[in-house]
Amino acid sequence: MVLKLKVSRSKFNFNPSKMTQLESKKPASLPPGDKGLPLIGESLSFLFDPDFGKKKLKKYGHVYKTNIFGNNAVIMIGAEANQFLFRNENQYVVSTWPKSTRILLGKLSLSTNDGTFHTSRRKLLAQAFKPRALNSYIPKMTEITQQYIDKWLQTKELTWYPELRDYTFDVACSLLISIDNASQTKLASYFETWVKG
Repeated sequence: MVLKLKVSRSKFNFNPSKMTQLESKKPASLPPGDKGLPLIGESLSFLFDPDFGKKKLKKYGHVYKTNIFGNNAVIMIGAEANQFLFRNENQYVVSTWPKSTRILLGKLSLSTNDGTFHTSRRKLLAQAFKPRALNSYIPKMTEITQQYIDKWLQTKELTWYPELRDYTFDVACSLLISIDNASQTKLASYFETWVKG
């Protein structure tokens, strides 16, 4: 499910010097907002009220607290807020995923970790995406692409989504875990199940 909230560029003003660092013992004050009902918070309003975000923005401004899907959250809207968050990750805020996503990705996933573990793993993975490495993938990608084009040329009717899904899966598996024709193995059905949650 993709939820979109259309908001014009904010006039978001905040003073970073008033923020409390994570290591500090002095708690920062929370922004205004409502956490909703016990246990479910504001999940139902979030899911079923298309104007949920607009109402919150009007009532509380560009920064407010809420509780959605059992998680306390601070919503920050606008370019300045995004810039602040991206520049100060691990200083004032730590990114996290919902529990269900953390379970699916696993405890050692790059996405579910932060700090030095995340940084060291990201540096290792970055090697696979440097120009020299990317250039080395071209022959294998060309081979797989040609196989699919040949197959598609022989087909009278083509359903694009499953074909492109299989193509992408085959390229990724071949390059990342050295399994050829992975879309024709049980790995593909396992991956499809995993993606569905």
